[in-house]
Amino acid sequence: ANATLTTNTNDWLATATGTVTINNVATLAEIDTINGHVDNGTTVATAITDATATLATNTNDWLATATGTITTNTAATLGQLDTISGHIDAGTLSYSAISDTATNLSANTSGFVTGSVDVTITGSVNVTQLKAINAATDGDITLNVTTDSFFGTASDLADAFAGTVTTHTGTVIITDEPTAAQLKIINDATTGSITLSDTDG
Repeated sequence: ANATLTTNTNDWLATATGTVTINNVATLAEIDTINGHVDNGTTVATAITDATATLATNTNDWLATATGTITTNTAATLGQLDTISGHIDAGTLSYSAISDTATNLSANTSGFVTGSVDVTITGSVNVTQLKAINAATDGDITLNVTTDSFFGTASDLADAFAGTVTTHTGTVIITDEPTAAQLKIINDATTGSITLSDTDG
């Protein structure tokens, strides 16, 4: 256990000449402490969990030698995930929350917006961007800005608002005739005014 190795009662780590393996999840600070006790052996970490900023800094390069799962326990930007992923040689990156701009999230260059990852959009977003983000993840989408005016087809707006999205409070303009199902999705997703620009039929 990490607590046993970090405490290092009787200083056995100083005399160990082989591999000192941390067999459960450790933070980078815990690995540093354990390694500080090791004089002649080699410290090997398996799984690491820490704050995103700490992992991105990767002081002493422990991510390169870790063989298990490296987990971020705070929301990450896409840039931070790229940085952390670049430090990892043998392990696997795990994360559950991303916070970034609509431009970066909708481009999703490295494919990190996926699966059930929760996403926070830090600034304004348009319908096209929100639709792309929503299509990439089944996780919750948080809008830090809820007052943007949305303009688009009923299909695009319904896709943008699908799933769990922070309630929108801005105006919505639907540029074609929505189905009853599409209009319900849009109406349920916003408290702002909804304008139907195509009222024929």
